Formats: sequence, C-alpha cells, structure tokens
Amino acid sequence: MNWLSVALDGHDAGERAAFVRACAEAGPPDDGFPAVIADLLARHAPVAAVMEDFYDRFRNASRTASYPLEAIRRAA
Repeated sequence: MNWLSVALDGHDAGERAAFVRACAEAGPPDDGFPAVIADLLARHAPVAAVMEDFYDRFRNASRTASYPLEAIRRAA
C-alpha cells in the first residue's frame, strides 16, 4: 500500500498514512486509477491502515505494543 501510494501519487512519508487511511475509510479515490489498482486499494487498505497504526505504536511508543490480530480480522 505504501509503495502504491508513492508510485501512483508521489505521496511523501506523512501523506502515505493519510492516503491509506482515506482509502480504508472511503474507498480509493475516483481520479483515474486503473480498475485493478482501485481494486487493490479497496481490498488491502483496511488491513494496511491497521498495520500502519501498529507499526507506529511499536516504533514510537512501546516495543511491547500488542499485535492487532482482532483489528486485522475485522478489517479483513
């Protein structure tokens, strides 16, 4: 998801998380992405957003951050 965010729209590190979260919440933007890319964004953005939150907590708050298994199941 992060790679697609950069490759398709040139998002920087701060914008990537916001783009993925927006795709997770509202679906991919309707601005000319090929259907296969829009499908990938719609399918994988919810789990990617959960994992981004986990990675952020793990890196910046605590190395003992709980793995978000239930949140991943809900998102999937």
